Amino acid sequence: MSAEIENDLKRDNQRLQNDKNQIVQEIEQLPVELLNEAIQKGLEQGKRRASRGRRKRLSLSMSISAVCIMLVITAFVRVSPAFANMVKDIPGFSGFVEFIQSDKSLLSAVENEFIQPINLSAEKNGFKFTVDGILADDQRLVILYTAEGSGINGNTGFLKYELKTGDGADVEASIMSSHYPSQDDADSSVPIHDYLDILMGDGIPMPERIQFSLLLGEEWLKVEFPIDHERFAGMREDISIDQHFEVGGQRFTVKNAIITPLQVSLTFEADPNNDKHANHFINMALVDEKGRRYETNTGFGDLNPSLTRHFKSSYFERPKKLTLVADGLHLSDRNLSITVDTDKMETISSPQNKLKLISKEQTAEGYELKFDLEELDETNKYLVYTLFKHDGTFKDASGNSHPILGNSGTSAEWGTGDSKITYYYRIPKADYKQPLTFDIEQYPGYVMEPVRVPIK
Repeated sequence: MSAEIENDLKRDNQRLQNDKNQIVQEIEQLPVELLNEAIQKGLEQGKRRASRGRRKRLSLSMSISAVCIMLVITAFVRVSPAFANMVKDIPGFSGFVEFIQSDKSLLSAVENEFIQPINLSAEKNGFKFTVDGILADDQRLVILYTAEGSGINGNTGFLKYELKTGDGADVEASIMSSHYPSQDDADSSVPIHDYLDILMGDGIPMPERIQFSLLLGEEWLKVEFPIDHERFAGMREDISIDQHFEVGGQRFTVKNAIITPLQVSLTFEADPNNDKHANHFINMALVDEKGRRYETNTGFGDLNPSLTRHFKSSYFERPKKLTLVADGLHLSDRNLSITVDTDKMETISSPQNKLKLISKEQTAEGYELKFDLEELDETNKYLVYTLFKHDGTFKDASGNSHPILGNSGTSAEWGTGDSKITYYYRIPKADYKQPLTFDIEQYPGYVMEPVRVPIK
């Protein structure tokens, strides 16, 4: 290569790097709602795949942000040595760009060469299952994998899996994924690139080895792989905080923080004397001294009496300060209930008349009741409330208690003036003395009151 060409390439790379840095700085200042939508829109345009996650209204600023996201992907792939190494060491890594770009912790980990290539496969009767690579610390494990074979494409639904430790024990963890079928890829022979996001239970150590089995067609394929603990040895910061704060007359304590390469974990405690039920903080995040936001990494949870919430990691950026911020608190009155007549299909009473019994269908186990929670405003509609207590009970008109067999699902519909959440609960088949009363654990309600708590 001539010196002139080499100098031109260096200048091009430097310009791309400068563009990337500028775009990243701009994106870091975007609200998370805009950034999430930008990622979805940009990926739809670039890959013509169905969007993953919740849809929100698209504004001009979001469209511009989508273009910026695609530029970041281009600049990142072309100028980051770590990313280039991953493309080389993990041949199918480009299929995972979508997941990496949508999670700031994973993006930062890859940029700092924290990913572990695996490249182990199992094949049987025309099906192939590959564990391409992993990202792991002592709390969180993300497995990037590929599935291919006859009938396996973007329209394939959820694939059944089993996850065991190296000695065959069940992995004690919460496990998440985000695979959604895409009609656009129904006839495509392109393999499925997906991931499992595994959060170890409190006090449960990260296994030394994992046995990951996947059901493709009618074939179970298993890949066993090691987790290199040396990659994250000593990469953990424990901070004792014990900071008290109050929102809407409700008192809380941030007990401690754990910072690792893939997440920041904060543990909260609610004062047992609080007079309302605290459901979740509104727009909660960690903010460093440069204004960079680290959003919560997991879904909603109940703050009563305690909760550990996980955020995007600040580990590799080494901020001097971290502050917990929120715009307010989702909360509801205690001792709420709804009373319904399931024979006459009437809602007799419910808080603020927002919750209504819609239908009753007989099933093999008993009856499935459908409830609609309606009239949700812009703040309330982004929290999917628990509503009835898990494995709770209800009472008939005689005062007798009966078990709620479980929540068989929820669905949300967001539209102009028509926002609602639909709940499906199962109860035993019986000749109940009407009406029936169900106690409510979480219900719409909030207070907007800024929160700022120093973490470090």
